[in-house]
Amino acid sequence: MGQEETYANLTPVFVKRQLSGYKRHMLTPMLVQYLVGLCCLRRNPTAVDITIGDMVLDESAEKERDVDITVTLEEAPGAIRVFKAYEVKKEKTPLDVAEVEQLCMKLHDMPSVTHKAIVSSSGFTSPAVKKANHHGVELFSMQPWAGRLEVDFPGLGMSGIPQECLRYGGQKLLFWIGVNLQLITPSHPTPYSLQAGDPILLMNGDPHPKHATFDEYRNELLLRSTGILFQLEPAISVARIFPAQRMDAATTISVTPPWPHTHSMDTTKDDAHIRVDGSVHKIEMVTINGHLQWQRKDEIPEYILLRNQSDGQPFAGAMVALGQREDEMIGIVLSPVSRTIDVHNVRLEEKHRNMIRKLKLRTSDAACSD
Repeated sequence: MGQEETYANLTPVFVKRQLSGYKRHMLTPMLVQYLVGLCCLRRNPTAVDITIGDMVLDESAEKERDVDITVTLEEAPGAIRVFKAYEVKKEKTPLDVAEVEQLCMKLHDMPSVTHKAIVSSSGFTSPAVKKANHHGVELFSMQPWAGRLEVDFPGLGMSGIPQECLRYGGQKLLFWIGVNLQLITPSHPTPYSLQAGDPILLMNGDPHPKHATFDEYRNELLLRSTGILFQLEPAISVARIFPAQRMDAATTISVTPPWPHTHSMDTTKDDAHIRVDGSVHKIEMVTINGHLQWQRKDEIPEYILLRNQSDGQPFAGAMVALGQREDEMIGIVLSPVSRTIDVHNVRLEEKHRNMIRKLKLRTSDAACSD
């Protein structure tokens, strides 16, 4: 009865989640940096430390400065002597000589770094390559991976192009469909209506730094909810009992039967407010009513090769599939010097979405198989 009284003061906000709602993202700069870190991890599995967003002493400036990726190796038991540093750039055009020179000078003033490298997702100009060679800095390009595995990765024992050997069937994701959101704002218990473009605010009325509009916040709440429910019953049993099936021959999406569900979440920590009748009111809780459904969409992942610019030798290869959020990806990473394949399910923490600092990578973080 108490629940009925509470629901009487809630405002229903109806949301129709279409099956075509899959979003296609690009690799963000932070995911590119993380991916290069995973390539370094696979290439150097015995490293004593691999850090993304490390801080290294710049002796000329007499202060620590950021380095995208550092790899610390142990040449002899108890003696750490090799310290590699990588600077990673995601640009639309090849890095030119000025950009490479600037990075070379930065790494040059860090004498603790014994091996220096720059990674570019867009390649390098010819003068930039000459400049890096002059300063003894290795260059690596991230490029589409189309070569045959028996040529670039002979130790794996696989034959064929990556698209044939490393297949990806897509992720099975949990979706809300045909839902309504009921918002609890204790300071304004009477019904009101919200539009998709209405702003989300802080308590003082300033724009919310994470969710500009109600539409953005609503989508975040739906993703947050499915991120909780996918590992609980009845979602687990439905995924196990009912295989996802194509709706028709023309679609690339397979679905399970939907089931009704209700989910309430405390939103107090979001500090999300709305303006109603001229006053700002905090959203304390949200209840989602509707149907849940497992969906799988056939996807074509990206196949990426990290290649040495000087001798053309592969450093590492990766198959990357992006998640529903811009900070999520699944990466399968290979090295030409090992038969081990690493599988990583990556979701950046909120503090790492715009800048990664002191993030340690460990071999145990990967699921490995020969």
